[in-house]
Amino acid sequence: MKRIIALILCLGMFAAAAAGCGGQAKEPVATGDEAKSKSVSDYKNTYEGLLNYLSAWGYINPLKDNEGVTYTNMTAELIGAKQGRRFTAMNTKNTTIEIYEYDLNKLDATADEVRSSVEKNNTFQNLFDEKVNNVYLTKNGRYMMIYNDTSINDDTKDTDENYKNRQECIDKFLEFDK
Repeated sequence: MKRIIALILCLGMFAAAAAGCGGQAKEPVATGDEAKSKSVSDYKNTYEGLLNYLSAWGYINPLKDNEGVTYTNMTAELIGAKQGRRFTAMNTKNTTIEIYEYDLNKLDATADEVRSSVEKNNTFQNLFDEKVNNVYLTKNGRYMMIYNDTSINDDTKDTDENYKNRQECIDKFLEFDK
C-alpha cells in the first residue's frame, strides 16, 4: 500500500513539474510609466529607457530585484562602454542578450576600435582574441547589443522560431535610435 501511495505522489509531482516546463514566455515586466507601451516614442533616450522598451516587448527583464537572476552587470569598460548588462532572454534559455551604453563624449581607443569593427561587420575581437558575433550598434552609436543564441540554425532560418525571435529583437533594438 505504501508503494502505491508513493507511486501516486511521485506521478503527481512529475505531472506538476512537467506542467511548469511548457516553455511559455514570462509576462514582460518593465519599470516606470512607460512600461506598458510598445511604441518607441514613449521611451526616454536613456539606457533604462532602452531596457524598458525591450522589456515591454518581452525580450528581457531589467528590474533591479532580478539582478543575478535574469541579468548580470558586466564590466563594460573592457569594451570601452559606460555600462552594460547580460540578460538571459525571457523567451528561451539558450539566449543571452548583452546591452551596452557608450558615452559618446568620452570614447577611448578601445571604444573606437570595438564600435568601428561592429559598424563594418557586426563583430569584434574580445580580450581573449575571440571573435564576438551578432553584435549590433544603433545608428547614433550610443547603444550596442550582442545577441547570442546557441540553438539557432541559420540553414533553417525560414522555419526556425529562435531565428525569427532574434530578428525581431534586433529590429526592436535598432528601432531605438534616438
